[in-house]
Amino acid sequence: MNIMRFVIPKSMVEYVTEDSSVRQGIEKMRFHRYVAIPVLDKEGRYIGTLRNDDILKYLLGLGSFDAKASEKVGVVNIIGDSYVEPVYHTSTLNEVIEVVKEHNFVPVVDDRGCFIGIILRRDILNYLLKFYNDNDRGNV
Repeated sequence: MNIMRFVIPKSMVEYVTEDSSVRQGIEKMRFHRYVAIPVLDKEGRYIGTLRNDDILKYLLGLGSFDAKASEKVGVVNIIGDSYVEPVYHTSTLNEVIEVVKEHNFVPVVDDRGCFIGIILRRDILNYLLKFYNDNDRGNV
């Protein structure tokens, strides 16, 4: 199965760039009610995911929230090591399922590592639920 049928294209996905400040990341995540957001470099390549966890660790390290300080620190400086690994546009559904078991979304990249969109856990589960329900009806 072609995983591209599940991809929400980059043009419809909120993200931050590597030169975004922590404050910009916080504000964008808060506005859209996200717990995680992709981070892209200047060429549009996926470089990681900024998560609430990363922000919390950063703020705890400061000891308080200093808006001015968070404007001077880039999001790339606080991204954790265990970010969401992207899948390639040619990946299998099984490969996507392995990643979405652990994360709310899966970043999708092309052969050059350029970000082309995300696949949501919700969409994969809805797809699988359809097969489960169809199979369950046959056993009645």
